[in-house]
Amino acid sequence: MRTGKRIGAAALALGLALAFAAPAPAAAEGQDARKQGTFELFLGPYAVSDPLFKEVYSQGANTVRGIILSSSIVAGIDFYAQIKALYKTGALTYTQEETKFLMIPLSLGLRYEFPTSYVIPYFGGGADFYFYYESSTIGTTMNVATGTHVLGGLYIEFGKGFPVRLNGMLKYTWVNVTESGQTIKLGGLEYGGGVAFVF
Repeated sequence: MRTGKRIGAAALALGLALAFAAPAPAAAEGQDARKQGTFELFLGPYAVSDPLFKEVYSQGANTVRGIILSSSIVAGIDFYAQIKALYKTGALTYTQEETKFLMIPLSLGLRYEFPTSYVIPYFGGGADFYFYYESSTIGTTMNVATGTHVLGGLYIEFGKGFPVRLNGMLKYTWVNVTESGQTIKLGGLEYGGGVAFVF
Protein backbone atom coordinates (compact mmCIF):
# COMPACT_ATOMS: atom_id res chain seq x y z
CA MET A 1 0.00 0.00 0.00
CA ARG A 2 2.84 2.38 0.84
CA THR A 3 4.44 1.69 -2.55
CA GLY A 4 1.16 2.46 -4.30
CA LYS A 5 0.91 5.82 -2.53
CA ARG A 6 4.50 6.67 -3.42
CA ILE A 7 3.94 5.79 -7.06
CA GLY A 8 0.76 7.87 -7.09
CA ALA A 9 2.57 10.86 -5.60
CA ALA A 10 5.43 10.55 -8.07
CA ALA A 11 2.99 10.26 -10.99
CA LEU A 12 1.24 13.42 -9.80
CA ALA A 13 4.63 15.18 -9.65
CA LEU A 14 5.36 14.09 -13.22
CA GLY A 15 2.00 15.42 -14.37
CA LEU A 16 2.68 18.77 -12.75
CA ALA A 17 6.12 18.84 -14.31
CA LEU A 18 4.71 18.31 -17.78
CA ALA A 19 2.05 20.95 -17.17
CA PHE A 20 4.58 23.54 -16.02
CA ALA A 21 6.95 22.63 -18.85
CA ALA A 22 4.68 24.43 -21.32
CA PRO A 23 6.36 27.43 -22.96
CA ALA A 24 6.33 30.72 -21.08
CA PRO A 25 4.53 33.68 -22.71
CA ALA A 26 6.46 35.30 -25.53
CA ALA A 27 8.56 38.34 -24.74
CA ALA A 28 6.79 41.66 -25.16
CA GLU A 29 7.53 43.67 -28.29
CA GLY A 30 10.75 45.65 -27.88
CA GLN A 31 12.29 43.23 -25.42
CA ASP A 32 15.09 40.83 -26.29
CA ALA A 33 13.67 37.52 -27.48
CA ARG A 34 14.75 34.62 -25.24
CA LYS A 35 14.20 30.91 -25.44
CA GLN A 36 10.88 29.66 -24.11
CA GLY A 37 12.16 26.17 -23.35
CA THR A 38 14.15 23.18 -24.53
CA PHE A 39 13.67 19.55 -25.48
CA GLU A 40 16.90 17.61 -24.96
CA LEU A 41 18.32 14.15 -25.58
CA PHE A 42 20.88 13.01 -22.99
CA LEU A 43 23.41 10.18 -22.68
CA GLY A 44 26.12 9.54 -20.10
CA PRO A 45 27.61 7.41 -17.30
CA TYR A 46 25.90 7.13 -13.90
CA ALA A 47 27.99 5.88 -10.96
CA VAL A 48 25.69 4.39 -8.29
CA SER A 49 27.57 5.01 -5.03
CA ASP A 50 26.44 1.89 -3.10
CA PRO A 51 29.31 -0.66 -2.67
CA LEU A 52 26.99 -3.70 -2.85
CA PHE A 53 25.43 -2.46 -6.09
CA LYS A 54 28.90 -2.06 -7.58
CA GLU A 55 29.75 -5.64 -6.56
CA VAL A 56 26.58 -7.24 -7.94
CA TYR A 57 26.39 -5.14 -11.12
CA SER A 58 30.08 -4.82 -11.91
CA GLN A 59 29.83 -5.88 -15.56
CA GLY A 60 29.37 -3.31 -18.29
CA ALA A 61 28.93 0.44 -18.24
CA ASN A 62 26.33 2.23 -16.11
CA THR A 63 24.88 4.30 -18.95
CA VAL A 64 21.75 6.39 -18.56
CA ARG A 65 19.68 7.59 -21.50
CA GLY A 66 16.82 10.01 -21.35
CA ILE A 67 15.18 13.32 -22.13
CA ILE A 68 15.21 16.74 -20.48
CA LEU A 69 12.40 19.30 -20.74
CA SER A 70 12.78 22.88 -19.57
CA SER A 71 10.59 25.97 -19.50
CA SER A 72 11.62 29.57 -18.85
CA ILE A 73 9.92 31.06 -15.79
CA VAL A 74 11.61 34.47 -15.76
CA ALA A 75 14.73 35.71 -17.51
CA GLY A 76 17.57 33.35 -16.59
CA ILE A 77 15.48 30.96 -14.43
CA ASP A 78 14.23 27.66 -15.87
CA PHE A 79 12.06 24.90 -14.49
CA TYR A 80 13.26 21.49 -15.72
CA ALA A 81 12.17 17.87 -15.70
CA GLN A 82 14.61 15.05 -16.45
CA ILE A 83 13.56 11.44 -16.98
CA LYS A 84 16.11 8.76 -17.74
CA ALA A 85 16.58 4.99 -17.58
CA LEU A 86 19.38 2.71 -16.37
CA TYR A 87 19.25 -1.04 -17.05
CA LYS A 88 21.81 -3.52 -15.69
CA THR A 89 22.29 -7.27 -15.42
CA GLY A 90 24.54 -8.77 -12.76
CA ALA A 91 25.24 -11.82 -10.63
CA LEU A 92 24.16 -12.57 -7.04
CA THR A 93 27.04 -12.45 -4.57
CA TYR A 94 26.92 -16.07 -3.36
CA THR A 95 25.14 -18.13 -6.04
CA GLN A 96 26.28 -16.08 -9.06
CA GLU A 97 22.78 -16.41 -10.52
CA GLU A 98 21.60 -13.67 -12.83
CA THR A 99 19.84 -10.62 -11.45
CA LYS A 100 18.28 -7.75 -13.40
CA PHE A 101 17.89 -4.13 -12.37
CA LEU A 102 15.92 -1.28 -13.94
CA MET A 103 15.94 2.26 -12.55
CA ILE A 104 13.97 5.23 -13.90
CA PRO A 105 15.06 8.50 -12.24
CA LEU A 106 12.75 11.51 -12.46
CA SER A 107 14.34 14.83 -11.47
CA LEU A 108 12.48 18.12 -11.05
CA GLY A 109 14.18 21.41 -10.28
CA LEU A 110 15.15 25.00 -11.00
CA ARG A 111 18.32 26.24 -12.66
CA TYR A 112 19.94 29.59 -13.39
CA GLU A 113 21.31 30.16 -16.89
CA PHE A 114 23.93 32.88 -17.23
CA PRO A 115 23.07 35.61 -19.80
CA THR A 116 26.02 34.93 -22.11
CA SER A 117 26.33 33.97 -25.77
CA TYR A 118 27.88 30.90 -27.42
CA VAL A 119 29.12 29.37 -24.13
CA ILE A 120 26.27 29.46 -21.58
CA PRO A 121 26.94 28.09 -18.06
CA TYR A 122 24.11 27.03 -15.76
CA PHE A 123 23.62 25.54 -12.30
CA GLY A 124 20.65 24.33 -10.28
CA GLY A 125 19.10 21.71 -8.05
CA GLY A 126 15.90 20.03 -7.02
CA ALA A 127 14.06 16.84 -6.01
CA ASP A 128 14.27 13.29 -7.30
CA PHE A 129 11.87 10.34 -7.56
CA TYR A 130 13.59 7.04 -8.37
CA PHE A 131 11.42 4.19 -9.64
CA TYR A 132 13.37 0.92 -9.50
CA TYR A 133 12.77 -2.76 -10.17
CA GLU A 134 15.04 -5.71 -9.37
CA SER A 135 14.42 -9.35 -10.25
CA SER A 136 16.39 -12.51 -9.34
CA THR A 137 15.82 -16.07 -8.11
CA ILE A 138 15.58 -14.67 -4.57
CA GLY A 139 12.58 -12.51 -5.44
CA THR A 140 11.35 -9.33 -7.05
CA THR A 141 11.50 -5.80 -5.65
CA MET A 142 9.69 -2.73 -6.98
CA ASN A 143 9.63 0.57 -5.14
CA VAL A 144 10.09 4.35 -5.26
CA ALA A 145 12.83 6.31 -3.49
CA THR A 146 13.14 10.08 -3.11
CA GLY A 147 16.13 12.38 -2.79
CA THR A 148 17.78 15.60 -3.92
CA HIS A 149 20.39 16.69 -6.44
CA VAL A 150 22.62 19.54 -7.58
CA LEU A 151 23.86 20.06 -11.13
CA GLY A 152 25.87 22.33 -13.36
CA GLY A 153 26.74 22.45 -17.00
CA LEU A 154 27.37 24.33 -20.22
CA TYR A 155 25.37 24.95 -23.35
CA ILE A 156 27.28 25.55 -26.58
CA GLU A 157 25.29 27.50 -29.16
CA PHE A 158 26.23 27.89 -32.81
CA GLY A 159 24.78 31.35 -33.31
CA LYS A 160 22.30 33.77 -31.80
CA GLY A 161 18.81 32.40 -32.36
CA PHE A 162 20.04 29.06 -33.73
CA PRO A 163 17.58 26.39 -32.49
CA VAL A 164 20.11 23.65 -31.65
CA ARG A 165 22.65 23.60 -28.82
CA LEU A 166 25.09 21.10 -27.39
CA ASN A 167 24.79 20.38 -23.66
CA GLY A 168 27.37 19.07 -21.19
CA MET A 169 26.17 18.35 -17.63
CA LEU A 170 27.61 17.23 -14.29
CA LYS A 171 25.16 16.11 -11.59
CA TYR A 172 25.26 14.56 -8.12
CA THR A 173 22.24 12.92 -6.51
CA TRP A 174 21.53 11.80 -2.93
CA VAL A 175 18.93 9.00 -2.92
CA ASN A 176 18.77 6.33 -0.18
CA VAL A 177 16.32 3.45 0.18
CA THR A 178 15.92 0.76 2.86
CA GLU A 179 15.33 -2.83 1.74
CA SER A 180 15.22 -5.73 4.26
CA GLY A 181 16.73 -3.48 6.94
CA GLN A 182 19.65 -2.47 4.75
CA THR A 183 20.23 1.05 3.42
CA ILE A 184 21.10 1.20 -0.27
CA LYS A 185 22.55 4.34 -1.84
CA LEU A 186 21.06 4.69 -5.30
CA GLY A 187 22.38 8.22 -5.76
CA GLY A 188 25.76 9.09 -7.19
CA LEU A 189 27.72 11.02 -9.77
CA GLU A 190 26.34 11.47 -13.26
CA TYR A 191 27.85 13.27 -16.21
CA GLY A 192 27.31 13.33 -19.92
CA GLY A 193 26.05 15.33 -22.83
CA GLY A 194 23.47 15.66 -25.51
CA VAL A 195 21.61 17.83 -27.96
CA ALA A 196 19.14 20.53 -26.97
CA PHE A 197 16.41 21.79 -29.30
CA VAL A 198 15.48 25.35 -28.32
CA PHE A 199 12.05 26.85 -28.88
